[in-house]
Amino acid sequence: MAGLIEMLTTQTYFGNTLLQFLLFLATVGVVILAAKILSYIVKGRLRSIAKKTRTGIDDFAIDIIEQPLWMVALIIGMAFGANFLSFTEASALVFQNTLNVIGVLVIAWIAVKSVDAFITVFLEPVIAKTGNKMDDQLLPLISKISKVIVAFLAFIVIVSGFGYDVTAVLAGLGIGGLAFAFAAQETIADMFGGFSIFTSKPFVVGDFIEVEGIVGGVEEVGLRHTRVRNLEKRLVTLPNSKVANSIITNVSTAPQRKCVWHLGLTYGTSVAKLEKAKKIILDAIASHPECAPDPLVQFEEFGDFSLKILVLFFTNSNDWAAFMKTKNDVGLKIKREFEKAKIEFAFPTQTVHVRK
Repeated sequence: MAGLIEMLTTQTYFGNTLLQFLLFLATVGVVILAAKILSYIVKGRLRSIAKKTRTGIDDFAIDIIEQPLWMVALIIGMAFGANFLSFTEASALVFQNTLNVIGVLVIAWIAVKSVDAFITVFLEPVIAKTGNKMDDQLLPLISKISKVIVAFLAFIVIVSGFGYDVTAVLAGLGIGGLAFAFAAQETIADMFGGFSIFTSKPFVVGDFIEVEGIVGGVEEVGLRHTRVRNLEKRLVTLPNSKVANSIITNVSTAPQRKCVWHLGLTYGTSVAKLEKAKKIILDAIASHPECAPDPLVQFEEFGDFSLKILVLFFTNSNDWAAFMKTKNDVGLKIKREFEKAKIEFAFPTQTVHVRK
């Protein structure tokens, strides 16, 4: 035991004994533990009060304060624990700068979370009432830009705290930025593409589009990319530079959807049955409430193995699910009526003549 005490009090590192370091760490640990206990007690009380209020801002305020609490406790613990350590002028400056950096990070964290809370509590309810999808699209962009600004300001404060000339640093960044811009041409092009999409509005979140051979619903339009959920329910990420320079078909803007069929009947079908088939198709379309009036049903051509009938009609809704259901209903009704009338669909056949 005496040997341990002697080791703790005699062995020194960076001008401090092991005992001094242990006292420093113990102080930090005790302060953090005390902060956790206090947080648990106070948080429970505050949450019970917050549940009684109608607004959600107090719940967000509790979360904002709670999450960086351990970092605040770390700063306080290090400040108190520093009383057990001996510092040279240089080490004291490093220690103080470390505390300053942690403090700036805490403030930046609170600022970022406050922006998120403001968007969630105030902006989202207001935008939800406008019914404008473009507003919904702007919220993630506002959040990202705000975080970039906070991070930049935190960087400036930290650099200034270390004694560097902020103006000189920014000038250096400007020169280095030229090289960075050259290396990040695609990223910059994507960002300009995103800006073009936001301003020209060829589509917004929720629209059903076709671009670069991808067909699906738009889930996100960011600064660098657009995300589309395709018909296989897979999420496809497209660079904004490519999207902005592509031909975009916005299916959602069309009031109706078009259905085109080329139905083939056997060559043994009589003219009377061809007319009967046309009437069955017209009746099936006309009897469906989701089909628009004035469909086109005409004999099209003499095919290689079938008599072809062109069927073209529009649905009243541009919704994909409703469109597919309408096609299903009309198609099944045509098939049932064809079976009753003994009208046969054709399929590829070949007649082989064998000479004896």
